[in-house]
Amino acid sequence: MGGRREERTGGEVGHLSRHGQTIQDHAKHHALRIHLLETNLAHMQVQLDTTKSKLDETEKAKSDLQKKYDDAVEKMEREMSDMEKKYESILIEAMDAVAGKLEQAQSRWQKSCEMVQLRNIAKLREFGLPNLEL
Repeated sequence: MGGRREERTGGEVGHLSRHGQTIQDHAKHHALRIHLLETNLAHMQVQLDTTKSKLDETEKAKSDLQKKYDDAVEKMEREMSDMEKKYESILIEAMDAVAGKLEQAQSRWQKSCEMVQLRNIAKLREFGLPNLEL
């Protein structure tokens, strides 16, 4: 019986040896998988950092472009306001000039009317009509 025990013990040792080998194989496999995952994580971190950097650059470019746009709009609004004031000034000057010419013309027309009326009164007096006044 003692021999059987040795056989069992030898068989158990072989089984334990195979079991230990399987555990070592699984450990190596898991270690390799962990290494691959860590490498993949490092690669993804680099990609994330690159993407964040590009996003920051894009946001800065957008901000700069928005500032240029806002500045250009503000400049155009100021120029439009200045042009509006100049146009208004030109119109006022032109209207004042027209009003001055109309006043001069009215004065001349008034004098002409008075002259015509005086001539008409003089003609009527020639015909013996009573004194008429303006």
